[in-house]
Amino acid sequence: MKGRADTIENTSEFLTATLSMASSASTSGGSSNGQVKQALGVVGSVGDAIKPFVPLIATVTLVISECVKIYEDAQYNKKICNSLMDRVETADLAIRTLKRRKQENENKFRDAEYYKAFLRFVDVMKKIKSFIKDVSQIQGFKKYVKATAIKDKFHNLIKEFESVMSDLSFTMAIANDEQRRLDQESLNEDITQMNKFLKEIQGGIIEQNDTINTVLQEVIIMKHKVDQLKDQKRPDLPISETLKATTIESKEITDPLIGKKTDCRGKKEPFIYRKSYKAMEVACIPRAIPEDDSPQTNKIQAQLAILGKLRDSPNILKFYGLSHLDSQMVMVVEWAELGSLREVYNTYDIAWPSKVQIALDICRGITFLHTCSILHHDIRCANIMMTLRLEPKITGFEYARLTTSATTSMTELTDVVHWLAPEKLRLAKDQPYNTKCEIFSFGMLLWELAFEKIPYENWNMERIKEWVLSGKRERLVFGRDKPEIEELQKEYKQVIVAAWQDDPQIRASLQFLFMELNKLAQKYYDPRSNSPALKPDKTIDLDGTLYKNDPISVSDNGGEDLPDFDEDFNLDSIPEIPTLDDGIAAHKKKDTTKAWEIFCEHTNLGNTKAKYWKGYYLWEGYAGQKDRKQASTLFKEAADDGLADAQLRYAFSLVGNQGSKFDRKIFIEYLTKAAENQNSTAQFNLGDLYLNGKLGVPQNVELGKKYLRLAALTNQPKAIEILQKLGMSIYNDNKIPIPNDNK
Repeated sequence: MKGRADTIENTSEFLTATLSMASSASTSGGSSNGQVKQALGVVGSVGDAIKPFVPLIATVTLVISECVKIYEDAQYNKKICNSLMDRVETADLAIRTLKRRKQENENKFRDAEYYKAFLRFVDVMKKIKSFIKDVSQIQGFKKYVKATAIKDKFHNLIKEFESVMSDLSFTMAIANDEQRRLDQESLNEDITQMNKFLKEIQGGIIEQNDTINTVLQEVIIMKHKVDQLKDQKRPDLPISETLKATTIESKEITDPLIGKKTDCRGKKEPFIYRKSYKAMEVACIPRAIPEDDSPQTNKIQAQLAILGKLRDSPNILKFYGLSHLDSQMVMVVEWAELGSLREVYNTYDIAWPSKVQIALDICRGITFLHTCSILHHDIRCANIMMTLRLEPKITGFEYARLTTSATTSMTELTDVVHWLAPEKLRLAKDQPYNTKCEIFSFGMLLWELAFEKIPYENWNMERIKEWVLSGKRERLVFGRDKPEIEELQKEYKQVIVAAWQDDPQIRASLQFLFMELNKLAQKYYDPRSNSPALKPDKTIDLDGTLYKNDPISVSDNGGEDLPDFDEDFNLDSIPEIPTLDDGIAAHKKKDTTKAWEIFCEHTNLGNTKAKYWKGYYLWEGYAGQKDRKQASTLFKEAADDGLADAQLRYAFSLVGNQGSKFDRKIFIEYLTKAAENQNSTAQFNLGDLYLNGKLGVPQNVELGKKYLRLAALTNQPKAIEILQKLGMSIYNDNKIPIPNDNK
């Protein structure tokens, strides 16, 4: 019915829409036969008997390579990931052995039960990949509400893996008591460290209710939309609103009540001016941003809108919006009284305890960016602004930095080469910029902050490149100081060394660096101290030039590729089980009988998504099947495996389901899981629930708006409609006009 609100009381059409979206998502990951052969390295034809195994072996091979990539980029819970990677490597060895001994395994390839076990093997490997991806990221880790949930998931995965490896007669050198003891130690240690980290990180990442700040999800969604912008305006952006920066009326920008000599910055035009906006000190920075409707302008505007969202972090310079000052376009940003960190250390000597606290806060800001999937690309003291209270604020974002992963131009390399990671120096254009590169740059910033000068000062690019690629680094020799400070310097030095290792896989994680700096700050920094944080320039002996220290030497180890699968099989064929994607395709063609059979087959193999689909058929009564109690059970099994659509359906299966008592707490728990798992229907319904205080839940308008905005960002129509009625913009703080139905 037109105009009808899709609320918790009216959800069937929402769930149908959600299922449709799930269908699209389920089929998008399929591989063509050409891709399969390319992944396997198959040469010539293969026997009919092995054909059912070809796509399965290809899938496992690709999943293994994806696991390796995820592990290489992992920043959190590395030991848990290590334990699972032990299994991945075991699977890799098993696949290689299977390919090498294909003639000896002839009977297995004729066995239908062996084929079914291999299907389960593929599913388990996919689950392991998903779990590694989850626990290696803050957002994924927080999907598991309690530590016990992570432990249970880990142990269940190990059991499933060992069971299917046994069914396939694959050798497992790691299935022993000693390995299980090491696994448990790794699990406990990582969870303990991660919980400590999440408790300390703050910085706009974790909210007071111990959940991930929804702004982080908003930024990721918005960033994805920016990545999709091509040569024309996207027609699928929600409502008529364009993704753009907040607009600030010129009249809202006023002169400060009391002027200062530093109100105007810069040696030549365009100057930066200190102004007042909503009783806040702001800087008005002239920028030549086009005001047309070209694709490039739309992209810049979209990136600025993302920049505005980053102000939830106290350690990122706040961008309030765009305005006009004397007919000139300006960016309105937070005012930093002391200028850049480089300007501060060129004017003063910074006391060592304050350096540690500054480094910690910068690390906190970088963590916020990485949690949003944003890389800065240019971490150095010149891009850190400092407030009067010595609070660092990361700035220096170029528009492209919010979307691209390449540092390409010679000018850019010349500017950043002093802080650039060795892998970027080796390959430059061909090496994608990643978190490991940023960590190296942060390590160089730590050195710059310690010695208050640019690394490799006055060296040209070639000299720096030759020096760094030979495994050498800047001198780490400190001047004489009080014993307490010398102890601090020794510990600070270890943090730097951990960050600038040549091998990215040996290089410390951001979590490790943060926790080490946090220990130093707690040990040496006292905000109540009367000792001045800023001292007259040249009063601290920073580098102890009377003392010498050898450069640091590190090594780089390589790896090896998986061998090709390049020989033919000639075996009798076995019946091939249609894939789950085949079942979904049959459902779309309304061949419910075929779809039901496929969903049941894969449910029997333990496939999570198949359980969801079988539950859906039982719930709706497709293919002559209807059992809502069993459907709810299947939804819960899939939900507990982390499937967002199943979490949503299980929550609503508790509403009005005969034979079961409605449990509001469980309903909200699973609805929240689905919402945090980026299901837009769940986000809308949760937002509607909190906005209006339904089901006896205390009204929380702000939390409701947050979930509604998340839903609207993925084009959820009723969330957009409510935000329009509330006069809220989806992307920024602009008010949008409320439609007048009388016109």
